[in-house]
Amino acid sequence: PPTNTPIPPTNTPVPPTNTPVPPTNTPIPPTPEPQATAYKAPQSLIDDINGYIKEQPDGSDHVKRWKRVLHAFGGDSHEDGPMGVTEAEGYRDRGWDRWIPVVEALKKLKGD
Repeated sequence: PPTNTPIPPTNTPVPPTNTPVPPTNTPIPPTPEPQATAYKAPQSLIDDINGYIKEQPDGSDHVKRWKRVLHAFGGDSHEDGPMGVTEAEGYRDRGWDRWIPVVEALKKLKGD
């Protein structure tokens, strides 16, 4: 048989149903681009290039080329500008093996 015993109150507060919800269309800030680490040619290559510059009997064009390479690597500026990868590849492609590490370093400098 049913009993008519009342249920005692629990006094548990009920959360309000009109709590504001934060907007979902808040823009997400862009992820910053990773900072490129500045490439620096190995000191051994710079030393080799300085040695090539001293090979004066090979002529002034020879010296200019190597000074332009140093300019590309952050050395003293040269009136003809820094050496580019394409030009260095041309010297390498002539079979001048000393240009192989120069091409590799110029590509790294450029970020290739």
